[in-house]
Amino acid sequence: MNFSRQQFNTVFQQPATKVLLFLILTALIWIGYFTWRPPILLLGVNHVEHLDPQTQTVALTFDDAPHPLTTPMLLAALKRANVNATFFCVGDNLQMYPQLAYDMIHQGNKLGNHSQNHHNLTTLQTAQQGPEMEQCFALIQKLDGQTHLFRPPGGGLDWRALRYMYNHNITLAWWSNNVGDWAPMPAWKIVNHFKNSLRPGDIILLHDAGTSTPQAISSIVREARERGFKFVLMPES
Repeated sequence: MNFSRQQFNTVFQQPATKVLLFLILTALIWIGYFTWRPPILLLGVNHVEHLDPQTQTVALTFDDAPHPLTTPMLLAALKRANVNATFFCVGDNLQMYPQLAYDMIHQGNKLGNHSQNHHNLTTLQTAQQGPEMEQCFALIQKLDGQTHLFRPPGGGLDWRALRYMYNHNITLAWWSNNVGDWAPMPAWKIVNHFKNSLRPGDIILLHDAGTSTPQAISSIVREARERGFKFVLMPES
């Protein structure tokens, strides 16, 4: 049986047909997503993305450390506010600025793994993903830091990286509050974003880059404490 163009268009303009096509397309998208980032692996990997909201605690975390300009500014701001944070470090930066890592640890802060070269894991070959994580872990251990926490650059994960993390007992260090300071913005805007999004149990994502974030620390800490929150280091599990 041959369909004319008019008959063909009439069929595909029917509401039921549109709904069916939408459901098929949605199913294909989800199948593709779960193939790329399978939920069983994702759920099986040790992960921390939120603290217990009943404890009224929050955790400050900074990605991309250490940096010769901004890390000393952040450390000074944290010391003035009498608060500690978890710094997710890039291995290359640790090799260039080990004294800054010692300063972070000595001040009571914690080091986490943010990869060796800050490559998005999904862009790497399978054989490159493990070393991208392990080299940074080795450097942190050499600097007297102990952690299983790994935060992937750009949040980039796929089934290969998740399988490696699962097999090697690596904890996925996620976040629940992305303040957005990765984009250039003044300190007051960072503070406003923080105020509007802060919730009990938040793991707060900030960055060791630019001068605005260090300037915002005192206001961020004051706002959280006025709401009755206590700052803690990011837990290992």
